[in-house]
Amino acid sequence: HYFIQSNLSMETLFYGFTLLVVLYYLLVSNIPFIYRALLTLIPTVAVGFTYLCKNIGWLFYPGVGSQNPFEFDERTPRKPYERDHHKRDAIIKQPFTISKVEGQKYDAVVIGSGIGGLTVAAILSKVGKRVLVLEQHDQAGGCCHTFIDKKYEFDVGIHYIGEIDQGRYNRVLVDQLTDGQLEWAPLMNPFDRVTIGLGDEMKEFPIYHNLVKFGEELKKLFPIEEHNAIDNYIKMVKQYSNTPKTMTAMLKFFPLPLTKFLVKIGCFKKELEKFRETTASVVQKLTSNKELQTVFTYSWGDYATEPAVSSFKTQAALASHFGGTGGFYPIGGASEIALNIIPVIERSGGMVLVNSKVEKILTSENKSILGVQVARKDIPYLIECPVVVSAVGVMNTLHSLLEPKVVNESSYFSRLKQNQQLRPGIGGMNVFLGLNKSGKELNLQPQNTWAFIDENAAMAGTSCDYFLQDDPLDAADKGVPLLFISFPSEKDPNWSINPERTNKSTVAIVSVAKWEWFESWNDQPVKRRGDDYNRAKKVIGEQMIRQTCTLFPQIEDCIDFVEIGTPVTNSHYISSTKGEYCGLDHNAERFF
Repeated sequence: HYFIQSNLSMETLFYGFTLLVVLYYLLVSNIPFIYRALLTLIPTVAVGFTYLCKNIGWLFYPGVGSQNPFEFDERTPRKPYERDHHKRDAIIKQPFTISKVEGQKYDAVVIGSGIGGLTVAAILSKVGKRVLVLEQHDQAGGCCHTFIDKKYEFDVGIHYIGEIDQGRYNRVLVDQLTDGQLEWAPLMNPFDRVTIGLGDEMKEFPIYHNLVKFGEELKKLFPIEEHNAIDNYIKMVKQYSNTPKTMTAMLKFFPLPLTKFLVKIGCFKKELEKFRETTASVVQKLTSNKELQTVFTYSWGDYATEPAVSSFKTQAALASHFGGTGGFYPIGGASEIALNIIPVIERSGGMVLVNSKVEKILTSENKSILGVQVARKDIPYLIECPVVVSAVGVMNTLHSLLEPKVVNESSYFSRLKQNQQLRPGIGGMNVFLGLNKSGKELNLQPQNTWAFIDENAAMAGTSCDYFLQDDPLDAADKGVPLLFISFPSEKDPNWSINPERTNKSTVAIVSVAKWEWFESWNDQPVKRRGDDYNRAKKVIGEQMIRQTCTLFPQIEDCIDFVEIGTPVTNSHYISSTKGEYCGLDHNAERFF
């Protein structure tokens, strides 16, 4: 916050920090002296030039030097929570009409209103840019949206967030994007628990935040010969999660040729080699105890890449993310995120419009941006703008939105499109349960449960019997290997404030599924996909419910509402290409 309130240019700070990082790696790298000299000179000149442009460029060329979107602390006291759904919908469900955009001039169009799209739109708006956000769904928010049925409200993606307590960088950023209106409630500690097995054979392992306490509690549950493995795991989580942040950020901001050159001469060889180590290979070296391996890898469902192919750096980053502060949940529910970012966008004359599916990003012969083409029933509508930001994923952008000619003539885009390691992640299954009793009556907790059917399920990933089946009916007979179970109503302190929710509570159950099981129904209308589809999703959904009720038997007779979503549900509502719920597959090879 000091940097923001001191009105220092964030870019200048970044370049200065980058210089220090480059110099550090040059000093510890075994590369020829001439390379060290050149690489020291290049960033030094770049930083100096950037500093001059930022600070006195306006003396020579008006407008030179970027504005700081965080120049002023714009937090305001929290307003009363809006419980009127009609008033909330007036903000997060503004429908697209031609009359709203006809004749309007926009500095940028953002495709997609997920957290990425809303964030970039809000930052642009904070420097006075007029931004139009277009969302194909009937509600803004992407995976941050909620839906209401039978007076039950369900979040579809925001189950918990780490490192967002007061004083954290993430909290500062979110506060500035929402004028300080978004509040967070901590989950209990332990924030997660891992269960292995079902029924009388079930074993439970609590996951505490604060890695020291996590290790201490874990040692109480495992024999002394495993204590060294626990200590080494915690040590590696700290080591692997701390080092890549500066390096990866720097490599992404550098021009691609410079990044390639730095990598080729071995400047970051030691750190980059760590990306090659898979989660499974690291954990198997630490211990052969199957239950401990499960505890070390339990949360891979948070990024939907199994231990056999994910980079341990990814797993370590996630473990560190939650291990330091635990989990937090947005007070008022996940829809509060879009509800409080949209007014920031509108303040500069922007809009967030739903039911507006963008078909194409339009470019001229010289590849400059012309605008976007929005799907309409009669004639597609063109919205002109000089800048387009695609926030709907690299697969949708390269394969659907950009013209093939634009992709093929760009060496960068074409390489991305042809890269076999850039592939969609694992498909997701969701079950939403409404219970006709309060969480207090049922003794439900603000905590997540990661339930594995046996001690091999976590490490096996997609090689287990469940995934080897070609038919969802056969897969359900094998048992669902992994479940993520949470109670959103218990995480939100404001849940019971709404009188409509008296004596009600909710359950969210998430698991993984093969896209191929449901692919044939992808092009059929939502809610009208036929009996075969309903049978296929019901058999897996009901198996997920049965396994959940084994762990929480008190909810079985209180189930009042059931909604089951499949990978094609994800495809419809969040435009995922193969039903994935975490974007691209985060395999280790993708980093190379």
